[in-house]
Amino acid sequence: HRTEVQQNVKARVGEIAAGLASAFSAQINITWYAGPTALVNDEHWAGFATSVAREAGYETRHAELHMGGEDFAVYLQNIPGAFVSIGSNSPFGLHHPAFNPDEALIEPAARYFAQLAEKALQHV
Repeated sequence: HRTEVQQNVKARVGEIAAGLASAFSAQINITWYAGPTALVNDEHWAGFATSVAREAGYETRHAELHMGGEDFAVYLQNIPGAFVSIGSNSPFGLHHPAFNPDEALIEPAARYFAQLAEKALQHV
């Protein structure tokens, strides 16, 4: 997903750095770390997950884009799917030390994921 964008950025950074090095009679050495791949949901499976949630009476919304990395992105490069988040009712992010999710949300979340898996298996 979007590897061409990563390749273009890497090439352009190299070109700009080489230009600056030439302008100042310097040498450059670039060590490139591309970072995690972008998490891009499959449109079909994202819509499917949303429709299952709505049928079950849950509120749905699109998550805002962010620059965080997610290991699930690697799966989505190989298998169509969708990353689904549930609300935690916490003002802090998942990896923040003060993150304290509302445990009452665990049961409805488990019920939703069970329904999602059951319905997905009917369509595979």
